[in-house]
Amino acid sequence: MILWLVLFFIVIAISFVLAWQSMRDYREMPLKSKEEYALFLIRSTENLTAKTLSDIREHIVKDGLIISFERLFKGKRAALTIFGPKWVLKKFTDSLALLELEDYSLKLNDTDVHLWEMGSKSKDLKEQISPEIFKNLPSLGEEEQFLWQVVLGAKGDKLPVFQSQIRAAVYAKDSARRRDLVQLFQNISTGELIKVPKPFSHEQMMSFYRLRSLGKDSEGLLLYPEKILKLIKF
Repeated sequence: MILWLVLFFIVIAISFVLAWQSMRDYREMPLKSKEEYALFLIRSTENLTAKTLSDIREHIVKDGLIISFERLFKGKRAALTIFGPKWVLKKFTDSLALLELEDYSLKLNDTDVHLWEMGSKSKDLKEQISPEIFKNLPSLGEEEQFLWQVVLGAKGDKLPVFQSQIRAAVYAKDSARRRDLVQLFQNISTGELIKVPKPFSHEQMMSFYRLRSLGKDSEGLLLYPEKILKLIKF
């Protein structure tokens, strides 16, 4: 009996260590901070400029806060949203015509989602980002979705650059159709961006997406406002 108890606690300890090691790469998780975060629809996307991003950066750099731009495609519809600290985004309510939304990610059935991360072979995106990212996307069924998340944290120096974490996901209830869509979306032209293999489980990846977490390894991909705009706008 004592031996079984010892083995039980050893297994628990090992599981804890493995979980901690997999999570320690993620240093920022907005929903677990003291700040109040929310998701907003950007209705005046034409006013989202490099200057706007630089202004947002000035508000988040001091406290190491996070924002996330998310392109949402469902059927033939598309939208651009921003997730961030409420007190920061309220400063841009008028210029961007922000409308607060419920968090769509909480409504996604995990088993119907395939998610991956994007990165670059270099420390910054020296090559041109392909303009085809959003112009020639594969067709989606009425209830099928493609999700594109760009999480940003301001790097603490004088240059107006952001640390980034880029994630993509396909949502479809039919598993065969989902596999086909994943293949299609992973093969779209993104320029220098490439799919990054990650040693995380599906459950962890879903958690990272919902938390809008920014990983330590994201320090290797720095983005200027002009590059960010090419990653999130039409």
